[in-house]
Amino acid sequence: MYEKILLATDGSDDALRAAGRVIEFQKKWNSEVVIFHSVKHPSLMEKIKIASQLPSTAHYIDSAVDYTKIKVEYRDAANKVLSETERMFTGGFGTLETRLIEDENPEDYIERITEEESFDLVVLGCKGEHSKLKTIFLGSVATKALNNAACDVLVVR
Repeated sequence: MYEKILLATDGSDDALRAAGRVIEFQKKWNSEVVIFHSVKHPSLMEKIKIASQLPSTAHYIDSAVDYTKIKVEYRDAANKVLSETERMFTGGFGTLETRLIEDENPEDYIERITEEESFDLVVLGCKGEHSKLKTIFLGSVATKALNNAACDVLVVR
């Protein structure tokens, strides 16, 4: 039924359950599966603006923090998440590909790639490793995928 499935993962318990569901589908339908993880994080800025109050005006100073090291750590953690999820898929019931997305938020990637590559199904966990505050103000990846993906979406609890 579903020939091409996009699996979003962040290593959370819900994401691992979503991977388990995709494995069932792949065994049943010999589906092509693409697993992806996005390291783009809205709170990771290139520079932090620090406010300093001078006598008459406010000035902003760029911090000297090296974000290259932080990005490397994000990338390393993401590769670990992808590897652990990929290891769940044993038995060769269909093709499998992993993708590390560095320049796009997961919800934007899902919206773009489902249309560009004609995915039949997106599968993701209900809630990931993000704060409740972020979800309240920005919405969840699952909600945005449900509203914007160009195919069916399965949200797993």
